[in-house]
Amino acid sequence: MARFHAEGTADWTITDGVLSLIARHCNADTTSLETGAGASTLAFAAAGGNHTAVTPSQDEVGRIRAEGTERGLDMSRVEFIDGYSQDVLPGLSGPLDFVLIDGGHGFPIPAVDWIYTAQRLNVGGHMLIDDIDVWTGQMLVQFLDKEDEWERVEIVNGITAVFRLVKPFTLREWNHQPAVVQRSRFPRTLRRAKNAARIAARGDFKTLLKKFDHDRELTRAAKCKP
Repeated sequence: MARFHAEGTADWTITDGVLSLIARHCNADTTSLETGAGASTLAFAAAGGNHTAVTPSQDEVGRIRAEGTERGLDMSRVEFIDGYSQDVLPGLSGPLDFVLIDGGHGFPIPAVDWIYTAQRLNVGGHMLIDDIDVWTGQMLVQFLDKEDEWERVEIVNGITAVFRLVKPFTLREWNHQPAVVQRSRFPRTLRRAKNAARIAARGDFKTLLKKFDHDRELTRAAKCKP
């Protein structure tokens, strides 16, 4: 495989398992999108569907196009969009069948890529998150594992998470997101306990009782809020 990255000096090629998965699930009728570009872009081109690759590296794009031509691939249905995904994705629209998140890995880029593509993904479509050994990717995997709309299909070679959207995409408030609720429970409980202790230390038990009532009311309201 040609070296597409770092001015032609590096090969950050995605694993063969992911390339095979693209070949299995993408075809001439598929609309796909990836953040980043590389060997995966050639796999999408080989599948024959409409594909968009979002990357700020036009140097990489030139090498990918040249490699595609050399391999006899039809690159006419591949659109390269020059720019960073956080700037480009909010302006794109239209349904998607397959998404590969493999652009920037700094916080919060994978999550940004996800929110702007998940809302476009058709039910039954696939969402891939690469390099989940990086915390920003792993965080997204842990979140999706708890969401009813998403089904984990597999982890490819320990580095790429594959999810399928099984229900229409919904973005809920934090108190209806199981992963967020779970990770917030202890710090929220600790904060309330510290506040109560400070009030009790002042001997202001009337205020303390009001606080307990207020917290219970907030908890009931949170459970009812969609």
